[in-house]
Amino acid sequence: MNGVVIKKILAPLDFSDASIYALGYAKTMAEKFDAKLYLYHCITDISAYAGYVPSFPADEVLKNLREDAIKGMEHIVNRYSLKNVEIVVEKGSPAKNIVDFAEKNKIDLIVMGAHGKSGFERFTFGSTTEKVMRMCTIPVLEIKMPE
Repeated sequence: MNGVVIKKILAPLDFSDASIYALGYAKTMAEKFDAKLYLYHCITDISAYAGYVPSFPADEVLKNLREDAIKGMEHIVNRYSLKNVEIVVEKGSPAKNIVDFAEKNKIDLIVMGAHGKSGFERFTFGSTTEKVMRMCTIPVLEIKMPE
């Protein structure tokens, strides 16, 4: 059996408690493996829906969401003293974008928080973490919040 080599870790963040909690694991693993940590945020592309609302400033809203996400991630980098980190903000479909980014950038491990949805909510909306796990060939570590 070959040793596990982890040089790139992807930590998707949606700024929820679950994603911040999972970031603690990603940070620890990045430090132990001396790996680069990618903080990734995906803004849902609202452009497709904006056409239904006359004069909706979709581009301006997306620009503001992007700026807010970058500021939020920079705050997290400073607050948690993250080293060897890269901030990435994209727009699109979160699960698909996470998988595409991970494959394109040869990520070795994805560390994601679990929101703990259950019942009808989980059936209706699904879980981004579950979707990533189904779509991706890269290992995904799902971190559940303590109860």
